[in-house]
Parts: sequence; structure tokens; C-alpha cells
Amino acid sequence: MHTYVKGMVLGFVLMVLMLAPVLSPTSMQLQYSQATAGEKSMAKIQLILKKLRGSMTSIKDFDELEKAGMSKKDVDRMRRAMGQKIKQLTDEAISSIQSL
Repeated sequence: MHTYVKGMVLGFVLMVLMLAPVLSPTSMQLQYSQATAGEKSMAKIQLILKKLRGSMTSIKDFDELEKAGMSKKDVDRMRRAMGQKIKQLTDEAISSIQSL
């Protein structure tokens, strides 16, 4: 009878081990890679948003340049270029967020 109980316990342990998810080195590496990629994506998004904030605050400086004597034509050209940069950064931020 004692041998019978040992056999049942051994069978139960083997059944649990077979049903448990297998964490092979490959699957563990994949999970690590996904976590690292997520961290890199977040860092990229944070950098883009930082650049975007800086670009948006620099638009206010264009008014000061015009007041200081820079021609309206040149200031408008700078505004358009900065507007395009802001649009590009915004599109890039949206794309990066969607890829998460």
C-alpha cells in the first residue's frame, strides 16, 4: 500500500509538471526582449515629447524677434518651419504611442 501511495504522488507530480507552462531559455529571452523594447519605446516617446515642448515654447520667441527688428517675412518663414517640425514630432509621437 505504501508503494501505491508513492506511485500516486509521483504520478500527480508528473501530471502537474506536464501541465505547468514551460519557461525555456528562448521564451525567457523573448519576454526580456519585449520588456526591453517597451522601455526603449517609452524612452523614445518621452524624448519626442520633450522636443515637442521645446519647439512649442520657441514659437513664442518669434514674436520677440519681430519686435527686436527682424523682418516679418523672415519671422513668418521661421514660424512655418517650426510649425512643420511640430507637426512631424506630433506625428512621430502618435505613431510611437500607437505601436505600443
